[in-house]
Amino acid sequence: MNPGLAQKLIATHGSPLFAYDLDAVAARAADLRAALPADAGLYYSFKANPLPAIARELRLAGVQAEITSGGELHAACNAGFAPQDMVLGGPGKSGRLLQNALAQGVRTFSCESFTDVARLSTLAEAAGVEAQVLLRVNPAQAPDARLAMSGVESQFGFNEALLLAPGAAARLKLPGIRLCGVHVYFGTQTNSLVANTRAALETAERVVGALGFDCGVINAGGGFPWPYATSTPSSHLGGLRLEIETIWHNSPFHGRSRLCFESGRYLSASSGTLLTTVLDIKQSGSKTYVVLDTGIHHLGGMSGLGRIPRAAITLQNFTAQREGEDVVDIVGPLCSPLDSLARSQKISPVEVGDLLAVPNVGAYGLTASLLAFLSHETPAEVAFRRGEVVECWQLPCWHSPLAPAAKP
Repeated sequence: MNPGLAQKLIATHGSPLFAYDLDAVAARAADLRAALPADAGLYYSFKANPLPAIARELRLAGVQAEITSGGELHAACNAGFAPQDMVLGGPGKSGRLLQNALAQGVRTFSCESFTDVARLSTLAEAAGVEAQVLLRVNPAQAPDARLAMSGVESQFGFNEALLLAPGAAARLKLPGIRLCGVHVYFGTQTNSLVANTRAALETAERVVGALGFDCGVINAGGGFPWPYATSTPSSHLGGLRLEIETIWHNSPFHGRSRLCFESGRYLSASSGTLLTTVLDIKQSGSKTYVVLDTGIHHLGGMSGLGRIPRAAITLQNFTAQREGEDVVDIVGPLCSPLDSLARSQKISPVEVGDLLAVPNVGAYGLTASLLAFLSHETPAEVAFRRGEVVECWQLPCWHSPLAPAAKP
């Protein structure tokens, strides 16, 4: 993102604004493919950013869709994904969601419990179709992950012991479904992608051995890291392919199954820049507050889940570069003391009206924030390629009636 383009986008679409560089999306997809075995499958986790422009770019790069809701299914269809290139997962899939997905042509599902499988079986049989099921497993082995989703007590997946127990295979022999694979996702990883891939393959070997089905797919998850809202250098994936290929070639599944990975953050984060304007600069005692027209309702970093970023963010000033350094709290416009993006952060001096930019917010930005809190208008989302705008979107966040209001 350069200042000239930023000023042009703000003049047209207003501030704040999310801008996404589609060339960065394509570059990250190429980088990640180069770091994985040549024949590995790759899914995009729509939870990172369901914007159709980003998803469409990844589809064109040969990435498939990993979705968990009706909204993400709609976004995937909007981005041109064929139903056979989607897998629907999540720990709580309602009958309505499954029925809708089956009607749209989705046939592959990651199931997380016996209830989940039975509900899918009933609906698939009623629809006269066969659904393919990946069993999401919560392994007994603890992972090396910063945000663990498996290998610990968790709502995600079957506890491995349940699938290894006598009688499990009989409970999974149901009409309308066919077991086709195993899904293991340990969570956001730091430096143990290789070890966790090995653990996922070993888990699949135990589960398939116990249940006795033809395993065509092993989804080993991902958790490939990328910085959030800072210009911190990204993690290096060099050497990953050789190590994973060695593990894969030594697996009994090699040659008869497909090894797959999934990623959201790595594929989309680097594309996004949040453009924001300084509304006010206020002094209160010993503190200086820089008030922006954006906050945790746009850049919450999963603020609704207690993951509000307050350590530091990178702010690039696209209006002026000034000498000196100030220590400030960076806050947003919400009527809440929680609306803080950074505290006691050192920045170059800013003035009211300055246009600032926050990099690396293409993942877990707008849709992971407290979007509807205080009902502010949502920022425009603009996708561009080589400085030219390709698509513009806006996500509404206010109430619309489902039926005419009753007369008083």
